[in-house]
Amino acid sequence: MQWITLIATLLGALIAMASTVLIEAHKDRREARGEWRRSKRELYGAYLATLAQVRGELQLIILDRDIPDADRTVAARRVFARCYDLRYQLEILAPQAVVEPALAYFRAVRRLRDAVGVGMDKQAVEREHFFEDVMNTLRQARNAIRHDMGTDAMAASLSRGGNAPPPPEIE
Repeated sequence: MQWITLIATLLGALIAMASTVLIEAHKDRREARGEWRRSKRELYGAYLATLAQVRGELQLIILDRDIPDADRTVAARRVFARCYDLRYQLEILAPQAVVEPALAYFRAVRRLRDAVGVGMDKQAVEREHFFEDVMNTLRQARNAIRHDMGTDAMAASLSRGGNAPPPPEIE
């Protein structure tokens, strides 16, 4: 009889330990997914904000008639230089479905930078549809980011009063 009690106690301890390990592993995975999601959200936000800010500063360079043509290229490149760091981070951390439209947006802003740098005035830039290209690629990048983050599905679920769906799986 004493062996049965000892075996039952050991079996109970083993079950308790296994369930604790499983719960902790699940908790660690959930926390890692949350941290990954936060990192991507911060990167995506910084990327979009920086390119939007650069776009605005390039527009100011276009409107400033006092800047000599020789200084326009330097000013445009100086403004745009801070975009590269975030671009490289995005290329490493984001899934390909986000990288492609985000790089298209980056390249559209870079084309605008080059147009500003060669001294195109406001009418010439508008005639060449640079801003339209920038805004179209921004829209595509933003949609890809929203899809990656599950923003629309989460908002729809919360508006119905349900629980938010789990974030998309990490690739």
